[in-house]
Parts: sequence; C-alpha cells; structure tokens
Amino acid sequence: MDTAARPTGTSHRRAGASHLREIVMGSQDNLTNVLAVVLGVAIGSGDASTVALAGLAAGIAEAISMGGVLYTATKAERDLAISSGMAFTKRPASAAVATFAAALLAALFPLAPFAFLPLEGAMIAAAALSLGALFAIGSWTGGITGDRWWHSGVRFVVIGGLAAVAAGIIGVVLETNGAA
Repeated sequence: MDTAARPTGTSHRRAGASHLREIVMGSQDNLTNVLAVVLGVAIGSGDASTVALAGLAAGIAEAISMGGVLYTATKAERDLAISSGMAFTKRPASAAVATFAAALLAALFPLAPFAFLPLEGAMIAAAALSLGALFAIGSWTGGITGDRWWHSGVRFVVIGGLAAVAAGIIGVVLETNGAA
C-alpha cells in the first residue's frame, strides 16, 4: 500500500496497537529463540527430555528477560522525555507485563508438540506451528502499520526460519546423541 492510499489518523489501527512494540518484541523474539533452541537441541541430542528442559528454561528465562528489558528501556525513554520537557505516556510496568505475557505465550508454540508427539514429529510440528504463528504476528503487524500484511508476515518467517536453520546446523555439527 503506498503512502497516498493509507488511511489518516488512527482509524486503521486494530486491537493491540497500543502495545504493538511490546507484543512484537516479546512474541517474535521468544518464538524465534525457543524454536531455534528446541530444534538445535532435538537434532543435536535426540532426547525429548533434554529438548523439553532446554526449551522450557529458554522460554521462561527469555520471557522474564524481555519483560525486564522492556521495563528498563521504557523507563529510560520516559525519564529522558521528562528530563527534556516532553510528554511520555507509556508506562514501564505496562510495557513489561505486555512483553512478558506475549513472550511466555509465544514459547508455547514451539514447546507444545514435544509434550504430545515423538521427537521427529514434534520437531516438524514445532517448526510449522512457530512459523505459522510468526506469519500471523507479522501479518497483524503489517495490518496495523499499513505495510502489506503478507510482506510483513513473510519477513517474520524469514527471520525465524534463519534462526531455526542456524540452530539446526549447530545441532548437526555438535551432535551428541551418538556419543558414549
């Protein structure tokens, strides 16, 4: 959509637009990271319990970390704006909670298949669910920002896919499931 065709004002915004940054950062980051961790560990170890441990630890740690990062970054932005005499309405705690919640929910997509499926099937399902979720988040983001929804969705998938492939390669190179 070109600039001339974009609606003016906020009429084109959708639900969640006030926390767009927090939702995108939390969900995209944790979907990408946890998917990469579970695929890399699954390929490298071949052990579902090790995958679950690594994925769960990564997912929870990342959600806490991202929530904390958004709190401190938003607080710094607010403090700078106030010290410069500018208005700033975003609350650091609100940014932290939105990011934490988005990240924690996002971690479930790559993790859930490992609770229900054998290792190889879980890897395929985790990749499909995660890349599908990344496309949906990217599409939603594009719809809010006025970018082409499908273009934004593909961008999110490419980023997540690259991270997953990189982790998969590390899993192949450092494979431990045959070591005694």
